[in-house]
Amino acid sequence: MVKNKYPVYTVGVMSGTSADGIDGVILKIDQDGSSTIQASLNVDYPKKTRDAIRKLVKQKITHTDQCGNLHIELARQYGEVVNKLLENWRGENISAVGCHGQTVHHSPHSDPPFSLQICDAVELAQITNLPVVTDFRSADMAAGGQGAPLAPAFHQAMFSSKQHHRCVINIGGISNITLLPADNQSQVIGFDTGPGNTLMDFCCRRYFKCEYDKDGRIAETGAIQMDLLDLFLKDPYFQQPPPKSTGLEYFNKKWLMWMLGLWEGGDHCSRSDILTTLTALTARTIADQLNQIKLQIDTAYVCGGGAKNPVLIAMLSQLTPTKIETTAALGLDPQWVEAATFGWIAHHTLNGITSTLPSVTGASKATVAGVITRPGNNNP
Repeated sequence: MVKNKYPVYTVGVMSGTSADGIDGVILKIDQDGSSTIQASLNVDYPKKTRDAIRKLVKQKITHTDQCGNLHIELARQYGEVVNKLLENWRGENISAVGCHGQTVHHSPHSDPPFSLQICDAVELAQITNLPVVTDFRSADMAAGGQGAPLAPAFHQAMFSSKQHHRCVINIGGISNITLLPADNQSQVIGFDTGPGNTLMDFCCRRYFKCEYDKDGRIAETGAIQMDLLDLFLKDPYFQQPPPKSTGLEYFNKKWLMWMLGLWEGGDHCSRSDILTTLTALTARTIADQLNQIKLQIDTAYVCGGGAKNPVLIAMLSQLTPTKIETTAALGLDPQWVEAATFGWIAHHTLNGITSTLPSVTGASKATVAGVITRPGNNNP
């Protein structure tokens, strides 16, 4: 266990379910628990890597050598991001790298339940010459939890207020919300609301030959098809009570094409209408959960890639009386919240401190998240 002299510094690395690239931050953690970002970097995945990830997620990689190669290649790309962040770093020593890895399968309801993120931790530790913390979900799942979402404990540390009830909305490939009560006695609640950007991104790739709807420009040209939206909303996941988590194993191309096959209005709409309706689905499923919260939420703060989509944010604002802002209003750029989360968790892991919330994941107890791998595999 590490005995700290504060402040301490970690690197957080995150690649989300959208599989578009890598976010990295250097995080300063003070003794009072507050954290500030000292440097940040985003690097897009090479097309070859991105395509390999998507094939693996779709279970179209059938040879173990392809999976193994990607396991190593991701570690090398994460390592490049970490080392580039540290090129001009003149601050204190970095205590650890917290790397979430790339989620390729999240299955909290299988027997046995599991969640798989790939990244060779030994390779990453060797490349960076730093202790690396990975495998953040397994301990929670072993305690009966869903292993997700993991960010709410960080949200609580960073964004909670003694005066106001707040909510944090992360819109990545999947969307999740964290309810932060003003008093310290009420439990933090967090769960996945459903698809975030993932179905919109698939629609963009299929119909518009682009990776995502930049600034919502395509969705802005379409119209919401209410009968299609109503069909989407009948999916039982949206009625399921928390704790709950989901992923691309559920909300994916197959799900969307099945829904479109059931829809009778396909001959009377444009492709941009489909994208607009998917944007509305993300906004509606988040807003429905916000509107069911019994506490009076003054403001909900958005982070993740969806925070950059003004059409999505406008739809969300129209669907809820809750004021919508981004986490920038609380001092943390919405793009870097998830990467910072895993730098923060890595610090807790090094010190044997729990960083999961049973009220969020459904586990029987809070757990120390993550496995420590040291350079040379010299583990304690």
